[in-house]
Amino acid sequence: MSRKPDKRIEQAKALYLKGLKLIDISKQLDLPEGTVRRWKSTYKWDNERSDKESERSDKNKGAQPGNKNASGHGAPKKNSNAEKHGLFRKYLPEETFSIIDEMQDKSPLDLIWDAIQIQYAAIIRSQQIMYVTDKNDKTIEKVGTQDGNVIGEKWEVQQAWDKQAGFLKAQSRAIDSLKSMIKDYLQLEGASKADAKEQVEDWKAAIIAIAKRRREKADGGAD
Repeated sequence: MSRKPDKRIEQAKALYLKGLKLIDISKQLDLPEGTVRRWKSTYKWDNERSDKESERSDKNKGAQPGNKNASGHGAPKKNSNAEKHGLFRKYLPEETFSIIDEMQDKSPLDLIWDAIQIQYAAIIRSQQIMYVTDKNDKTIEKVGTQDGNVIGEKWEVQQAWDKQAGFLKAQSRAIDSLKSMIKDYLQLEGASKADAKEQVEDWKAAIIAIAKRRREKADGGAD
């Protein structure tokens, strides 16, 4: 038994082609914004939206009366030159282009917030990957072989203190990078350099505060 197509896809598409933002479409149709964003990417609504914008632009420009040179020379439909990101589509792998396409409705503030979350998640995840059990936690790994006069194998030994030192150094760099992103976010949000620097000293509290403000803003926009 075939499954009926979701009518909301066409409804969402129609609203998108009218120029509505994804978040407004999701609210109007009571859908998660991510669902609308996925439909937009899957069904390539941007192509049709670009065509419509191009057609409107041509109509607004108009042609001089009696000028035959102006007729029949509009951009053909589905021409990538008329697309907002025709250059990206031409040269980037489809997966990369899809990621860029998903970012279109994000502000610089959103992008930095995403980076903060990814970096923080990586720091938390590294606790399990790079965990050192105790001082006897030694790793012995074969790294190659030797030929010639001396035939043998090369092994690398990492003592517990070597692994712990490497972990602490990597974690320190990751946290410094995270703090820098938080400062950038706070400045974009409107804080002065001095205030941003002071707030980021307790970077965990800064992340929690930013997340709370974003939730409050989202909840306020939903009303």
